[in-house]
Amino acid sequence: MTDVSGFRVHRRMTARNTAESHRAASPLELLFDLTFVVAVAQLVVQLAHGIEGGHGAEAVGPFLMVFFAIWWAWMNFTWFASAYDTDDVPDRLLTMLQMGGVLVLAAGVPAAFDDQDFRAITLGT
Repeated sequence: MTDVSGFRVHRRMTARNTAESHRAASPLELLFDLTFVVAVAQLVVQLAHGIEGGHGAEAVGPFLMVFFAIWWAWMNFTWFASAYDTDDVPDRLLTMLQMGGVLVLAAGVPAAFDDQDFRAITLGT
């Protein structure tokens, strides 16, 4: 399939040309990164609450585990999207699905710190 109303419906996945010049981030890529900013902000707030309450040492373990999950999800998806930039409808839908997962992960951060409950973190990742 080709274009429908200016959108690529489907494009064969091939490696992106590394010599491409002046590639700018799309609005979807910026929104994607912003969801990770929300997750990291939620994580840092919980660490700050732990330090403020005198439980900084106890908060470091959950902080590192959740930060690793956030970083791992961001790094792998970003690497894949950079290497195979198809920018078609399935790619955009899967990117939005990933953003929803990141927001689920961010919503699970308080439970990870308060109750050591990592189910939402695991589900979101």
